[in-house]
Amino acid sequence: MMSIMPQWKRNLIVLWITQVLSLMGFNFVLPFLPYYIQELGVREAESLRMWTGIIASAPALSFAVVSPFWGMAADRLGKKLMILRAMITGGIIMMLYAFCSTVQAVAILRVIQGCFTGTIAASTTMVAAGTPRNKLSYALGFLSSSNYIGTSLGPLVGGVFAESFGFRTTFIVGGVILFIGAIIVIVYVEELNEEGEPEVLQPQYKEATAKGNGAEPFPLRNLLHRSFLTLFILLFILRIARNIANPFIALYIQDIRGTMEGAPSLMGIISAGSGLITALAGVTLVRLGDSRPRERLLKNLFLISALTALPMGFTGSVIGFSVFFLVSSYFMGGIEPIIQSSMSIISPQNRKGIVFGVQTTIGALGWFVAPLLGSYVSIQFGIHEVFLALSIVLFLSWGASEYLFRRFPQSAEEALSQEGKNHIH
Repeated sequence: MMSIMPQWKRNLIVLWITQVLSLMGFNFVLPFLPYYIQELGVREAESLRMWTGIIASAPALSFAVVSPFWGMAADRLGKKLMILRAMITGGIIMMLYAFCSTVQAVAILRVIQGCFTGTIAASTTMVAAGTPRNKLSYALGFLSSSNYIGTSLGPLVGGVFAESFGFRTTFIVGGVILFIGAIIVIVYVEELNEEGEPEVLQPQYKEATAKGNGAEPFPLRNLLHRSFLTLFILLFILRIARNIANPFIALYIQDIRGTMEGAPSLMGIISAGSGLITALAGVTLVRLGDSRPRERLLKNLFLISALTALPMGFTGSVIGFSVFFLVSSYFMGGIEPIIQSSMSIISPQNRKGIVFGVQTTIGALGWFVAPLLGSYVSIQFGIHEVFLALSIVLFLSWGASEYLFRRFPQSAEEALSQEGKNHIH
């Protein structure tokens, strides 16, 4: 079956599988870090919330700094190599967590993790570069579903595993899962251009960016074009919304139940449900982006996500929280792949790596800000109020999308057509 598929589709399926493994490996135990740092001796409530925020943010800042460089490396050296770099170093770092004896050591490893990992960005760049344009929303939505399935299976299995064998052994198993994914990439993935042909990497990059063989180079100042800036701003706010509360779900569950006993397994079940339903969004809602105006779809998804997230912090029960958390996760799950497909459409083939590298930096900055903001809210007002802050950020996202798309009403496709005359691609 695989042998008669177009190579772009084969790459998509293989990268879907390896992303499931990658995110499963990372999330085998990382969602339980608030419990792990308690095991390392941090138990006072305010310190625990502070370190939870710091550790959640730590990889984001370093990830934001290095992402454009990895993006340029992807354009020069190949996107497959970048996927392998992220998965292999990720496996090594996961294993090193098992040998930490202080919370400071965990924080340092989180910073190093941000410097060298990034499997989602690397895989997304490769799919965006090697998929036919009329299949982009479908392909990126399908790939995004792997991220959420991986983040579901990881905590679901890892929570039970951690309770049975301890956190340290669970870290090592997570690293092994990442290594398995890297082996699959080595064997089955092939570099392609957007016509589905094998990519000629270094010579093509030099030719396209120097003489161009008839094609104009792509100045990096084009990333300041309003079409890019609109998408960058929305992605930044979305990442804050998606990450402001997630690090505190474990503590919220512990707070509602009044004990940590059994909390890892329950946390794993909730994370699994969220991941699966967000994956469902990746293969249902996102497909609408190939046939309907993306701007209108994005605005509607932001608004519905905000409305369904609003009751989460007021339920006072694990079941009530879980219902609204899952519903909101479904609608939020459709937003980022649509932003990414719009980004890919207006990006030239030989510059997709750097464009997605800058996009990753902006997303990582949102990821960096979010847990620190959540930590501040939790310390000043309480854990429940973090989920109210999540809804407020989503309402801000909706307001920003309404303003930006009215201020700059061009769609990504219209911008591409018009700006092509001015050598934007």
